[in-house]
Amino acid sequence: MDLPAQASEYLINAQLPDGSWGSGDPFICSRSLLALRGYMPEDTMVKGLGYLESMQERDGHFRQKTRMYSDASNTAYTMVVLNCFDYGKASMPISRGILWLLENQNEDGSWGTNAQKKAFTTTFCLRALHSFYLSGIQRFAKGLGFALDYMSDLAFEEEPVSHVYAPILNLKRIGYLDDELREKFIDFAWIAARDSIAGGHAADAASLLGALKAIEEPDISSVIEEWLPAVQNDDGGFGREAGAQSDQAATALALLAMSDRL
Repeated sequence: MDLPAQASEYLINAQLPDGSWGSGDPFICSRSLLALRGYMPEDTMVKGLGYLESMQERDGHFRQKTRMYSDASNTAYTMVVLNCFDYGKASMPISRGILWLLENQNEDGSWGTNAQKKAFTTTFCLRALHSFYLSGIQRFAKGLGFALDYMSDLAFEEEPVSHVYAPILNLKRIGYLDDELREKFIDFAWIAARDSIAGGHAADAASLLGALKAIEEPDISSVIEEWLPAVQNDDGGFGREAGAQSDQAATALALLAMSDRL
């Protein structure tokens, strides 16, 4: 059995009875569903989508289970993934989620309350709005301006990989990554990939790979792609660190990164 098939089987078997994965955060469950799209039994998909719908509050946001992801990032990414499962703008979960996002944008154009993760959260919110053809509205433009300015001023080398890869990935996915930011990220990724591989940081390496494949960077991507299979566990999953117990979030991340679907 090849690497993606083994990882998919691990994720299918790791789904909890309520339809969730891992911590139960909508972000993690959405990522797991997307990683399995096209590979899972129908009952796995039905339970997963049912769980996500159950996590939406009456005001439209998808509530967090832990503090790993904010209400805004949980809501935005869940909407991006639901769109991949044919939830349109007129469906109740999406229409309510859009209204919540529009009503909860910060005055500076960003989303979220964690100052260190504002670019992460904001670009996921932009990606959600873009998914439903709302990139022409003023709130999108304000959020985009915030994200581009923030990333242009950010010292990438002083940030964890998670704070850098996601904004670059999301800006690329919505068509607003400029050449200067792309080159800045590639310079960062050479060092970050080397350190991630040397330190056995599988989740960081997969995060970098997802962004690098999205921006069509072949050289660093190939190095990470050659390394990741070596740290896949016998059960088919990936730990956040090489040799660590398999983790649903890390496994979904690796699957999506290798297939350029992050």
